[in-house]
This record gives sequence, C-alpha cells and structure tokens, in this order.
Amino acid sequence: MSTKITVLNASGKFNHVLGLLESKAQDSLIEIEKHIVLPNLDIVISPCLEEYKNESGIMGSASPQVYVIDIGLDSDRKDLVDIINNKLTAVIAHEIHHVLRSTSGVKENKLFQVLISEGLACHFETKFNKHAVNEFFDEVRKYEWLDLYNKMQTNLENTDFNYPVFFGGKDVTKFPNRAGYWVGFNLVSEYIDRFGGCAITLVGTPAEELVVAVEKVFKTRMK
Repeated sequence: MSTKITVLNASGKFNHVLGLLESKAQDSLIEIEKHIVLPNLDIVISPCLEEYKNESGIMGSASPQVYVIDIGLDSDRKDLVDIINNKLTAVIAHEIHHVLRSTSGVKENKLFQVLISEGLACHFETKFNKHAVNEFFDEVRKYEWLDLYNKMQTNLENTDFNYPVFFGGKDVTKFPNRAGYWVGFNLVSEYIDRFGGCAITLVGTPAEELVVAVEKVFKTRMK
C-alpha cells in the first residue's frame, strides 16, 4: 500500500483511543482502495488545535503538492470514539479525492473550479458515510442552492476569493456556513443526474465542462 498513516500522540491526548484510531485509519484505506488506486501519500492524524475545533469534531486538509493530508480530531470530545468510527473514513476519502483531482492536472484556482472540486469530494464521501454528509449540510440545506449560486456569480472567475466567506461561514451576512460546499455538491449532483458519471469517473474532468452543462439546464433560472 502506497499510502502511509502517522498518528501524532506525543501529547498523550489520543491515549484512550489510540488502538481504535490506528485500526480505523488503516481500515479506511482498505475501504477507499476498493474504489480507487491510492496515491503515494502521507496522512497525518493529530489532535486538533483549539482555533480549528468545530461542531463535527474532525477536520481535514490536503497539500497535493507535497502529497500530504492532515486530519485533525478534537481529542476533548466525549464522543470521540463515535467520531472516529463514523466520520474518519469519509473525511480521509474526501481529502484523498482532492489529491487525486489536483494531481490529475485540472485547474483549481477560480471560485467555480473550487466549488466543483469540493462538490466532487463531498460526493465521494457519500460512498463511505451518506449520513455524515447529510449531517454536514443540516444547516445550509434550508437555503436554495441555486439562489446562493446566483449570488456568487460576480465572484466565480475570481482567484483571490475569500475561502472562509464562501465555505466557512466567516461572514454569514454574505453567505451561510458551508454555502460553497452546498452549491458545489448540488452542481455535481445535477450533472450526474443528467449526464451520468460519479465522483470517481469525473475526478479529472475540468470544472468548466460540468458548470457549462449544468448552467445550460438552468439557464432560465440563472441571473
């Protein structure tokens, strides 16, 4: 297996779950490898810094240029065992999809390109835990995704967009938390429903191809 997992535990914060965490992480790779060929990759799992803690208890980030994925877990959570059992595989899968897409050569600089990349990664997650993805969208699903997308139109071609505003709820007067994920997920859903494919077969498809096809379908509702 070309993907290596390292659990950082010098702090001892994972002592009570270390065996489970290491076992679940390895099992996650086995499950993910049933769907894709794993790249050469280092996955580092560590206790989450205070400023990055969130309601889900887990976060991930990918650095495709150096083939590294970082997974942060809130080690203070009383439900940490449940988070490891129910969310870890999906989050690792999400970040691996980002690495595969980025290294395929597609561009991910403009807002609309990132919307599609996040949407595809969220779709890949559903192969491992559909409930976790549904939970992720609990709050933002009350917003009509197409309305949010229309609101983003003036920024879609921007490369210097504020990621926390569009994806992280930094300014909810502009966009609700996870708006970008919700829009991207639905753009990809609409494409798959109408033209076929899945997160795996579309991993190397340029965002332009998906967006143009979906916008043609919704042209009467686009501003």
